Amino acid sequence: MVWVTCCYESVRRTVNAWAAGYVGNAHITVSSPLGKYDQIPQRIIASLSRIENVKCVAPRLVQRLRAAPWPAKMIDRDDLKPRRWSSATPEVDFYGIDLELEPLVREHRVVAGRMLRDDDGAACVLDETFANKASLDVGDYLLVWTETRERPFEVRIIGLHAAKRVGRLQKPVALMLLKELQRMRSKFALITSADVVLKDASEKRITEATARVRTAARKVSRNVVVRSVAGRMKQIEHAQTQQQFVLMMLSCIAMLTALITILSTLSMGMIERIGQLGLMRCVGMTRLQLATVVMLEVLPLGVIGVTLGVALGLAFTALSVALVPQYVGSFAVSMSGIWLAVAAGMITTVLAGVIPAVAALGVSPMEAARPRARRARGSIIFVAAVAAVGVLLIQHFVLIEQARRSTQFTQHAALAIVALYVGYAALAPILVRYIGAPAVWLAAKVMGVRPRLLADQVGQAAWRSAGVCCGLMVGLSLIVAVFVVNQSITRGWQFPKEFPEAYIWSFEQFTPRAKQIIAQVPGVKEFTVGNAVNAIVEERPLIGEQLLLSVTWFLGCDPDTFLDLIKLDFLEGDEATAREKLKAGGHIIVADDFARSRNKHLGDSVKVYFGYGAVMRVFKVAAVVRSPSLDIAAGFFQLQTEYGVAAAGSVVGTNEDLKKALRIDGAKLVLLNFDLPAEPAPPGWPPPPDTPEGRQMDARYYDSSIELDRRWRRYREDMVLSEIRARLRAPQVFSGTVGELKDEIDRNLREITQLFTAIPSVALLVAAVGVANLMMANVAARAKQLAIMRAVGGTRGLLLRMVVAEALVLGLVGGGLGLALGMHLAHDITSLVARMWGFTVTVQFPTELLAASLLVTVGLCILAGVAPA
Repeated sequence: MVWVTCCYESVRRTVNAWAAGYVGNAHITVSSPLGKYDQIPQRIIASLSRIENVKCVAPRLVQRLRAAPWPAKMIDRDDLKPRRWSSATPEVDFYGIDLELEPLVREHRVVAGRMLRDDDGAACVLDETFANKASLDVGDYLLVWTETRERPFEVRIIGLHAAKRVGRLQKPVALMLLKELQRMRSKFALITSADVVLKDASEKRITEATARVRTAARKVSRNVVVRSVAGRMKQIEHAQTQQQFVLMMLSCIAMLTALITILSTLSMGMIERIGQLGLMRCVGMTRLQLATVVMLEVLPLGVIGVTLGVALGLAFTALSVALVPQYVGSFAVSMSGIWLAVAAGMITTVLAGVIPAVAALGVSPMEAARPRARRARGSIIFVAAVAAVGVLLIQHFVLIEQARRSTQFTQHAALAIVALYVGYAALAPILVRYIGAPAVWLAAKVMGVRPRLLADQVGQAAWRSAGVCCGLMVGLSLIVAVFVVNQSITRGWQFPKEFPEAYIWSFEQFTPRAKQIIAQVPGVKEFTVGNAVNAIVEERPLIGEQLLLSVTWFLGCDPDTFLDLIKLDFLEGDEATAREKLKAGGHIIVADDFARSRNKHLGDSVKVYFGYGAVMRVFKVAAVVRSPSLDIAAGFFQLQTEYGVAAAGSVVGTNEDLKKALRIDGAKLVLLNFDLPAEPAPPGWPPPPDTPEGRQMDARYYDSSIELDRRWRRYREDMVLSEIRARLRAPQVFSGTVGELKDEIDRNLREITQLFTAIPSVALLVAAVGVANLMMANVAARAKQLAIMRAVGGTRGLLLRMVVAEALVLGLVGGGLGLALGMHLAHDITSLVARMWGFTVTVQFPTELLAASLLVTVGLCILAGVAPA
């Protein structure tokens, strides 16, 4: 529990630190609708500063530019400097800031060099992580390309700052003077956003100020976006709630494992000392005194166990930070989690001590002398089984009827998962009693011992054996569930069937002959060529509201080739009619979030302004569509490509409409499928990385976590894209493939699977220790019986096989229960995922992994029985 809660606290602090660093002390943010790809007038700062309750307004200009690292010692070697950037040139987000106002909004922690000064000119304070990766230091340079001139700007690095990130796709950040970045980009008197800090930041005053800021801002620029920081933080809290749901389930299951393990261990301790307890009864100790002694003996063990558990939990947290910093972030200690773990551990210890104490009440001198296990009452086992069935029925009802997408989803989901484990744990004794018999017979045949010798200690001691089996069951079930869910989700992605296999995108126009050129490139099957321009779209106002305008993208395409390549779900209208309307002209297709946010639906008229209002055309909505796969791709590629056009609220029209409106005959976007027959990688590919050929190869081709044939396929696809870029004479473009997206998702799933498998693996090891404890207790309790068996001719080998066979029986029964519970848990998790996020998958069972997990569980049990044997 300490491990899970501290990891969650690390993630929470990392996200909050990033959010605080991003929004700083700002209470309201005014920004352009397209983020870094659009700007608003800087004069908006003066208008907002005059509003009541506004303390200050800080401007910021954000520009994503290609920047090549360049050492200071080579800054005068013009002959070696690259003339143009390529797709391999890193991208950096340059933040233009006002040195006077920026410290009032957010603090930038400089870790080397110094902060900017007014007279610095073309200088920056660079992201420390990026600088270390690129082997840059204070005094080195970035070669930065812009559209304003052919040669790159030489931007000197005067300092390094620590920038928080919450994802690998975030670009490094470089701080520059606002006026200098405006000069480099020719964005004079333009900014990306304005951060407003209020004097009175109470909830009521923030709401009032947000309304005034929105009114004032839209007088300067009609299409600005105004958001309060409170809304953003609520979104972050919502995301953390979903994350907390997963971790809370792991914590609950971890405590159930602890309860079962502690209960089994203490029960074994009492069985091991049953002769001593019987002797204490013979010399006059009452039943109540004996029970009190047993109960008090538990407390020191609980204190020692809790102390060691906290220390191990902190150590595992530090290890997690070191191994997977991209998921966990920095090391943090959750004091509330530690106190909760301490309290839960002590309560668990006391509860686990109650049962041995109650059992001690029934100890008599005659019973204490018996070496055999006392057969559990069948009526109690039957009552527990009936209760288990009731709990599982309640669990099914909660899962089906209550765990729906609502504010109570987390509570109902956690209740369903915990009830599932409680139900299986209560079923364990009756299953051990009746399923254990076949397992005893099988183990006896395998190990060459009589079944009666095993049944005496396994079948009759049903509760004790069930406790150990439950420990194995909990650990194995989590591993099985993680494997099954991962396999199901991995096979759920069907990207190649949903949209094209590759894209090429440029901010500049390709040649008008792009279609004819691409058709002649070997390896290209189907493709479509499109154009895209910024456009201002009229929103239909509600009663009493003023006319609103918003900036978006207008994608001009060929209707047939575009709709053949991209499979869309038509929510309003149908594909055949939409094709005909697009060909006729004057019609557009819009995404569902466009229709929802702009209140535009099938048949509605939409005014579209091109050239920032210079040209206006009226279009009618031919269809409203949705594409979840495009949403995923747009998020992965961070909307740098025009996959985002069809997914993120833009409009799809035709190239002919663009030609009529703007007289533009060109292309910015190519979507295509490959015509590359499957073939194995040739011998010797990829070449060794230390050879001249290997040095020119991308590091992705040497990623051993990806199959060789898939890497060879990716290489061939990249060669096709390179050939297209060369023939289009457009080396400075964005390009990518669906294989890249698929490999990245698979890699992330593998890493997350390994991360989540770690916790149940530890639980499984603890359960194996429980098996060893049981075997040791059995051997100690049956010392006289074993000695008599030796006296009447039993060999050492027989005793060895008998003890190991007992461990094998527990492993088989616990493994079987773990497999069943894990599959049940995986089914429930996929159901919850479908309820919460709408992603439905068919449950897939990775047979090889499940068989390996079962073998490992049984193997651990056998190893645990070796030492006692």
